[in-house]
Amino acid sequence: MRNPLIASALLMLATFSFLATGCSGRFETADEEAAKTIPDLSGVWEEANERRHTAQDDICGEPSCGALQNLPRPEPLIITIEEPQMLPWAEEKYKAARPGIEDSNAFGPDETNPWFSACIPSGPAGLMLSPFVAFELRQFPDVVLLLYGDDHAVRRVYMDGRRHPAGLKPTWMGHSIGRYDGDTLVVDTVGIHDTPWIDSQGHPHSDALHLIERIRRVNQKSLEVEVTIDDPKAYKKAWRKKIVRELRRSGNRIFEDVLCEELLRMGTHYSAEARK
Repeated sequence: MRNPLIASALLMLATFSFLATGCSGRFETADEEAAKTIPDLSGVWEEANERRHTAQDDICGEPSCGALQNLPRPEPLIITIEEPQMLPWAEEKYKAARPGIEDSNAFGPDETNPWFSACIPSGPAGLMLSPFVAFELRQFPDVVLLLYGDDHAVRRVYMDGRRHPAGLKPTWMGHSIGRYDGDTLVVDTVGIHDTPWIDSQGHPHSDALHLIERIRRVNQKSLEVEVTIDDPKAYKKAWRKKIVRELRRSGNRIFEDVLCEELLRMGTHYSAEARK
């Protein structure tokens, strides 16, 4: 006869296994549980309220070409949360980049913008805060990719728990590490080349720039990006800007844009001196 104690133990073990595995008949791994808590931020994100692409846009490759080129563009939804308090050298450089412009929200002229005037790649802040640059966000367990049509720019945000390496040499995109804070992707970037502007207004920065980006999905269609600019060599205190983007509806792809190089090749006002 079977030992009643053994039978009871086997019954309890079977019951526990069924409750733990559920109807699927298997345990959920830690990775699967973690995946449930990661917000879905993937997609192609463009300027909020931007004109929607049409079939004609896809033929010519750019929404500004053809019969659409004279249509007015809506104002981008960008918010300066805190006005920057610049150190003297940064303020002087900022004013030099904006001759005759008094409105702090107006774009700086193309002639003084490093991207336009010298084909200098936009840095991570410039790409993220530009209302006219769409980007594709793709999430993987160990890395988040930010892909831009402008000059094929790519940002890799490492999600594997690493730290910033010591002795970083400045690069155009810097070194980015990230983590999830509830429904928000937090991106920490350092080691950024000091030549590009922070934004289209012409705010400069030094090699000490430290960016913190908080990226969250406000709803199914909208993505909010809040950028904290911390640069003790250029600003008296950290300051923030925010931009809201919309999910691209007319095809999940990025348009290639190498406008700067194309203009240089065609021959424009950009000088050889500026390109050095």
